[in-house]
Amino acid sequence: MASMTMRTFVGFLLLMILLTLMPESIAQDAAVALKASLLTNYDKTLRPVKSASTVVNVDFDVSLRQIIELSEKDQIFRINLWLRVYWNDEYLTWNASEHGGVDSLSIHSSDIWKPDIFLFNNIGEETYGNIEAITDVTVTSTGRVTHLQPTIFISACPVDITRFPFDKQECILEFGSWIYTGNKLNMSFVNPEAERSYVTPNVEWILNGAPMIRKVDIYPCCPEPYVTILLVLQLERRSFYYMFNMVLPCIILMILNVFGFYIPPDSGERLGFFMTILLALVVFLQVLSGSLPKTSTTTPQLGRFFANTIALVGFSCLASIVVIRLSYSGPASRPLPRWLRLLLLRYLARLFCMDTIAEEKHEDEEKAVVYNPFHKENQTNQHRNTTNFELDVSQNLRHIQLKLVRCSREYSAPARPKQEEEADQDEWKMAALVLDRALMFSVGLASIVVCVTLLRRNGQHEDLS
Repeated sequence: MASMTMRTFVGFLLLMILLTLMPESIAQDAAVALKASLLTNYDKTLRPVKSASTVVNVDFDVSLRQIIELSEKDQIFRINLWLRVYWNDEYLTWNASEHGGVDSLSIHSSDIWKPDIFLFNNIGEETYGNIEAITDVTVTSTGRVTHLQPTIFISACPVDITRFPFDKQECILEFGSWIYTGNKLNMSFVNPEAERSYVTPNVEWILNGAPMIRKVDIYPCCPEPYVTILLVLQLERRSFYYMFNMVLPCIILMILNVFGFYIPPDSGERLGFFMTILLALVVFLQVLSGSLPKTSTTTPQLGRFFANTIALVGFSCLASIVVIRLSYSGPASRPLPRWLRLLLLRYLARLFCMDTIAEEKHEDEEKAVVYNPFHKENQTNQHRNTTNFELDVSQNLRHIQLKLVRCSREYSAPARPKQEEEADQDEWKMAALVLDRALMFSVGLASIVVCVTLLRRNGQHEDLS
């Protein structure tokens, strides 16, 4: 009795499994038969319409996956896209109730007609910009065909480097049919902007937008319109790499260039210091130019920044040469011209709080006049104050003094030109120090102007979204 019950239970279980699997097997057989029936006598080279005047409406949609590369030097753009193309095929329709309830089929894209959509501005070497038949399409009982295709496109993208590294670029991908005109195949986009929900962030570029535009062109060869879809990718460069690795060292060199004026001109190290900074800036400029396209139509903003910085360092070298030349004037140097004395030792010296130099020089001259015992005025006053009683004594003293003056002049005559020459040289050195300080402030002010003018971002912001 127990064994009979067990057999009954096992038989019931097998029957239930058979009934569960039978609809799926029947549906699978129905799908195979339906697919074979639909593809029999199907011509994939003809448009899927029963009337020649019927237009095939193709709905085009794009999902962005990854910006692979934008090469500024070669002006080549590589991107990974998921294309979504929809159209109606009048030869792929059926009644689902007559075919086991099958309402959709998966057919390889190479077995049916599909729109010949090309990327017009393609420059890839592997393909000609066409959508390769590597995936299946989904067909519903109403004839609606859905083709989902992941593709990597390589296109031309003109790059404007005027604002580099704070530049924004627009790369346009133009999709359209190669042989069908707008009277045979009409294209339209599903959404006004490509989907960006699953974009992999790029380390160099920020994707700000991806609008889609429908364009109709009429070419001189053909009177019929040609419809294309433009995918405009709006990119903004992440500038942190260039700011940290190029601009920051350059700013440090600019600061050193200003403080290099504190090196005494007579130490002999100032020109070498400035030349080292100049060579470092030239190396930075060469590294920058190697990563940019060779164009003569525009100059990048960062390149103008380096060029102005090199010009400032070159000006510092020239200023140092002038200061050193003024500080070491030769034996045949002339006295400091009056206009130069007024400009440097009076006005600029007061402006840069160095007027003590001119005051010390003036005080020395006054002391030389006050304490000169052989000055004419002292002699005249002494002669006037002499009384008649002391007239003879004063004449004798005056005779002695004249002899002493004559002897002192004869003794000091050879040394006087040398003293005057040393005084002139000291005055030139004082003028050189004042000029050196004025040039230092001028270079510092010019460095600030260059940084503020050429490192502006125009309100741009950088994020990692």
